[in-house]
Amino acid sequence: MGIVGYKFCKVNYFTLTGVIAGSHTDPPALAYANGLTSKDAPAVGYATVYPLTMFFRVLIAELMVLFFV
Repeated sequence: MGIVGYKFCKVNYFTLTGVIAGSHTDPPALAYANGLTSKDAPAVGYATVYPLTMFFRVLIAELMVLFFV
């Protein structure tokens, strides 16, 4: 997805590192991405996808309990 986002969607590399870190809900990856640049692009990308990712984690866990128990 990183290659697709960078080559085809023309997403900035630093924003893309934040988006990937947010999609994995991985704060150490965000810290690494923030260390690559002095701009806040990784944090913006992280903040963009993190709430949606957490929502889907909770939703999928609830659906798994509902269907498999």
